[in-house]
Amino acid sequence: MAELELRISDLDRDRAAAVLHKAVADGRLDWTEHSERLAAVYAARTEAELAPMLRDLQPGPRQVTAFAQNTAVQAPMLQPAPDGLLQVTFSKVRRTVQPNTSQHVQATLGAAVLDLRGLPQGCTVEVLADSLLGKIEVYVSPGTQLIDSGTAWLGKRSTVERGRGGRRAPVRPGAPIVRLGGHSVLGHVRVTIG
Repeated sequence: MAELELRISDLDRDRAAAVLHKAVADGRLDWTEHSERLAAVYAARTEAELAPMLRDLQPGPRQVTAFAQNTAVQAPMLQPAPDGLLQVTFSKVRRTVQPNTSQHVQATLGAAVLDLRGLPQGCTVEVLADSLLGKIEVYVSPGTQLIDSGTAWLGKRSTVERGRGGRRAPVRPGAPIVRLGGHSVLGHVRVTIG
């Protein structure tokens, strides 16, 4: 008798997508292969269909959750946010992020606003912003070093600076570092400086 294959959830697909995003950011995948695998991940219905897309990137599909959580933090000084994942659906949530932490935000048909303007000098914050038909707004202070390695598929990622006529403020010595990753599908991730 054949073994029944259980269907995977949208959360399983999102976690697998996070593994692919990390792999392309690390240079283990090129953008073409990332796009092909990402389409296959979102089309997958079972673990057996998901496994080949991740097999050479980490130990196995059942460990996608642990792998995605372990790879989200790039610097040893970063700690996960105390309340972990912020999921926003059909609502709007505002939050500040503590220095030297990481925050994973998922906005689905909702909006999340992260205010990082009060970060002290020399700290690092990592934000994994995944938007599906939603919006994530990140506010940073002028002179903050912003490293955006996120991607978009039929979505948008943008950076705007208030009050400087399109000119960007130079990065201050010892300025906070904000690493922004994640994926926008039919959604918007926007960073506002100022």
